[in-house]
Formats: sequence, C-alpha cells, structure tokens
Amino acid sequence: MSNQEVLWSPPQEEKISSLLKNRSFIFLWLSSTTSFVALSTYLFAEQWYIITVLKMESALGIVMMMTMIFRVLFMTIGGVWADRFRRSRIMLVSSFIRCLIVIVMIFFLQMSILEIWSLIGFAIFFGIVDAFFSPANTSLLPLLVSNGSITRANSFIQSSNQIAMFSGPMIGGWILSKGSFSLLFSMIAAFLFMTFIFSFCIGEQKRNDPPNNNSTKDELLDGLKYVWNMSFLKNMLIILIIVNFFFFGPLQMGIPLIVNNVIKGEALHLSFLQSSYQGGMLAGALTVGLVNFRKKRGLSILIIINVLGICLSLLGFINLLWQGIFLLSIMGILSSVINVSLISIIQEKSQQDKIGRVMSLVNAFSNGLVPLSYAFVSMALVMNMTISNIMLYCGCLIMCISLLYIFKPNVIKSVN
Repeated sequence: MSNQEVLWSPPQEEKISSLLKNRSFIFLWLSSTTSFVALSTYLFAEQWYIITVLKMESALGIVMMMTMIFRVLFMTIGGVWADRFRRSRIMLVSSFIRCLIVIVMIFFLQMSILEIWSLIGFAIFFGIVDAFFSPANTSLLPLLVSNGSITRANSFIQSSNQIAMFSGPMIGGWILSKGSFSLLFSMIAAFLFMTFIFSFCIGEQKRNDPPNNNSTKDELLDGLKYVWNMSFLKNMLIILIIVNFFFFGPLQMGIPLIVNNVIKGEALHLSFLQSSYQGGMLAGALTVGLVNFRKKRGLSILIIINVLGICLSLLGFINLLWQGIFLLSIMGILSSVINVSLISIIQEKSQQDKIGRVMSLVNAFSNGLVPLSYAFVSMALVMNMTISNIMLYCGCLIMCISLLYIFKPNVIKSVN
C-alpha cells in the first residue's frame, strides 16, 4: 500500500489482555454478539411460526428469501453510509428500529393478525434495517484496535457470532417449550435493546471528515472502482465468490441428503453432522485468535482452500457416521480460518474512508451468491446427478481454482 493510502498509524500489536481492556472493543464485541443472537432467534421464530401456527410450509422459502435478499441488496447502501456517518450511531439506530419492528410484531400477534403477508412485510423491513448494522460493525473494528490485533479481534467476534448463531434456535426452542411466541418475540426485542445499549457505549471518536456532497450511487460506484483497481481486494472478492458458490450450497444441502441417501441415518445423525461443522467453525475461530499468524497469509489461505475442496470431494463418499463427523469438523475449522483471515486482511489493507463500502461489497457478493448456490445444486439434482458426484465435482473445481492462484506469484504477493 502506498503512503498516500495510509490515513492513520495504528499502535503496535496488543496482547490478549490489552485487547480485553479495550472498552470500545468490548462493547463492539457485545453488540455484535447480541445482534447475531437476535437475528438467529428471529429466523428460527419466523420459520417455526410459519410451520406450526400458519401451517404454510410452502411459504417458508418465500419468507426466508425476502428476509435475506433485501438484507443483501441494502448491505451495499449500508456500506456507503458506514463510510459517511458515525458507524456506532448507525448500529445504534439499526438495533433500535429492529427492536421496534419486533414489538409491532408482538402487537400483531396479540391481535391475531400476524398472517403470512404481514410476516413477509416484517421480514423485508427487518432484513433491510439489519443490512445497515453489519457494514458499520465490521468497518468500525479497525478504528478501535491496532493493525496487529485485527486478526485476534476478529477471532473473538467471529467465535461469539458462531456461538450466537448456534444458540439462537436452542434459545427459541427452549422458550417455546416453556412459553409462547409472544414470549419468544419479547426475548428477541430484549436482545436488540441490549444491542442498542452496547452500541451506545462503544465511544467512537467523532469524525472530522470534510463535507461529502456525492450521491449514494456515486459513492457506491467509487467503492466498486476502488475494489476493482486494488489487485488484492479484487482477488479476495473472487476467492470469496468461488468458495461461497461452489462450497456452501453443496455442503448445506448435501448434509441431509448424505444422512438419508448415503449413510442411511436418522435425525440424530443429522444433528451430529451439523453440530460437527458448527463446532469446527468455533474451534477454528478460537485457534486463529490464539495463534494470530501473520506470515505468508495469502499462500496459507489458498492452501487451506485447496484442502477444503479435497474434504468436500471426500464427504460425498463416506459410509460411516464418524467419517462425516471427522471431515465436517475439519471443514468447519478450515472455513473459519479462511473467513477470519480474509476479513482481517481486507480490514488491514483497505483505506479507512472506504472500508465500509469494501466490507459491504464483500458481504453482499459472498452472501448473495449462496441462494444461487442452492439453486445450482437443486438443478443438478433435478438432472439426476447424485449429491456425492456434485460434491466431488465442486470440490475438484475449488482445488483447481485454488491451485491456479497458488501458482500466480503476483496474486500471492498482493494478499500477504
């Protein structure tokens, strides 16, 4: 990075004890965690309400699609706003509005008018408002910790987010076993209010940026141009798109099919396999935080992606449960290492006045392709391809692409 691109000089690497004494980081960490708990619990409540109360299983995909599509679309605008306004304030407003949305849902529920169309409307609004939280959250982190501690800080946050996403359905199921949907939505509102409080306590320094008269569209195009002209950012984005498209669809759709068609298992076996992957992701995030490796990261990430492709290819041909648990645990660890490392590199290398747009574009492109990945797998299954062959071909493709990048020295240099 040239001298002109460095907008501030961060302190040297902080130790774990110093990071935990960083008040602003602690509140950012807490706000991210409670927001993810609220999101995962909300998605669970939304799904279970449609299935058990409305009895409209066929509408489940539509509501989920509305929630995620609008979240991805508006995330790019959220990135522009994160570069223009105080990020902690965006997080504060986003969490408060989401809390109000859930409170209105409780009112609809009490009036017995929470039907499918109103639920779709709430899903759209919730997804839109939530889209502004993520870019502000991820782009604020580099301002609160030193460059040397970004990987470790991301590890803490990603570990907590994994626990939060895993805990949401468990919390929802426990509440519904003891209470009602009103109580469940009230708990979601409580988590969002906690996010609001934690965001308020972050203590971000007031920004002294010069007045910006550019439109949101111009700012977004400027962000796209910046990403495309910076070789390491462009390569990181391409790698993320490839991994998300050819990995997550076959994996997420393939696990239930492997249980049913390959190992001839039951629901308990499915839970073992899914928990193995989530547990691996948690272990991977914790490992990155403890090790905090910073040498030859570009080459390391590409090698890990290659191994991930090998594991995906092998997963479709298991015949025993323990083999699936072993492979998915390894894949979870590798996925988490890739995720934390890539995010940390992007945060370190990006200009601070553009990092909101960069992170929003990364999230939008990577997450936005996951539904297309599901559609790709569905089409392959309709064409009578087995899930084992789909995993084999996708895994081999991931391996080939990662090897292509490994043997391009200029790419490796750009991401180290």
